[in-house]
Amino acid sequence: MRGFLWSQGSSTSRAKVSWKSVCLPKSEGGLGIRRIGDMNKSLMASHVWSILMHRKSLWVEWIHSHRLLNCNFWECTVPRNCCWSWRKILLLRPLLRQFFWVNIGNGISTSAWFDKWCEVGPLSDHITMRAIHSAGFSRGSSVADIYSEGSWLWPSAWYDTFPVLINIHGIVIDNNATDTLWWRVENRCLPFSASTVWDAVRYRRMEVNWVNIVWFSQCIPRHAFVVWLVMRGKLLTQDKIVKWDLARRGNMNMMCCLLCYSNIDSHSHLFFECKYANSVWDKVKERAGMSNVRANWNDITSWLCSRSKSRSLKNVVARLLVAGAVYYIWQERNNRLFNNHARPPDILSNTILDTIRYRLMGLKLKKTEAVVQQLAEWKIDVELYDQVDG
Repeated sequence: MRGFLWSQGSSTSRAKVSWKSVCLPKSEGGLGIRRIGDMNKSLMASHVWSILMHRKSLWVEWIHSHRLLNCNFWECTVPRNCCWSWRKILLLRPLLRQFFWVNIGNGISTSAWFDKWCEVGPLSDHITMRAIHSAGFSRGSSVADIYSEGSWLWPSAWYDTFPVLINIHGIVIDNNATDTLWWRVENRCLPFSASTVWDAVRYRRMEVNWVNIVWFSQCIPRHAFVVWLVMRGKLLTQDKIVKWDLARRGNMNMMCCLLCYSNIDSHSHLFFECKYANSVWDKVKERAGMSNVRANWNDITSWLCSRSKSRSLKNVVARLLVAGAVYYIWQERNNRLFNNHARPPDILSNTILDTIRYRLMGLKLKKTEAVVQQLAEWKIDVELYDQVDG
């Protein structure tokens, strides 16, 4: 998967973005690809859920009869001679245990010591097995076995020995209700699914404010991918390559911008401080309604971020034009570097405008006065444009 993304094949060139970051959701700056390891854990968690729920199946019955042997799943030891799949399920317990929560009803089906049914966590983390047996309880005691007529049956001395038990007084046993198992994340009980498990166990980062600039339903995917790399500062401009290649350091010709030959090839210079790029941007920014925005990447992204949640065609066009300009300027830079082929700014700006015009012709838009006016500016005949409907 990594090889396909970066080199369109099984071989892997130097990745521009770490795979851990690529697999983040788009809202957190990734591409929304799910890591196979995380998905494997979430799907294996469904087997744990089946075991704890005593789901009616031959496999669950066999697990309880031959693997657990009436022992609680959380305290079961890992056998030396067990199969690989059962070993992997058991090794997941430290990761998954914190999320399995039992809402107490009558307490009959919930382990008093090993299940997580109170805020202090499993009581076995605080109370030793020696103390449990000394008090007349067993490892297999349920919550119902240690509760009677509104009070807990453990010795009163336990409150001094194990102070965490003071926090359990608020729990009430309801003999008319059954215990229910939930997937609990940040004090929220959620229905169990592979998706909720994946979201709980995956690698996380802070949400980014530019997600709607890059990814929106009308975007051109290949343009959006390049803008995504720019937002992460990962395009392979010469200033980055020089950091990897010590032999190029000190050779300013290797670092020179191939579009204007007057500055170092870098992200901030290419978009759009370079004279060539600035000339292209000047010819398209009016169509984006950004005539008063400076040709500076930070100013452009700030302007777009302030309007990123707007669904108006005008703001969609602005995002399309910025992405198109970035894509074609980067393409022009690479053509000059690798193919020795150059195009004047006029041709490149016309290519950008034509690409956006064709994209607009392919959209299904609501026929309003503002939309009609926008299409007219792009010389799109609304009468012949049969995809514009109510």
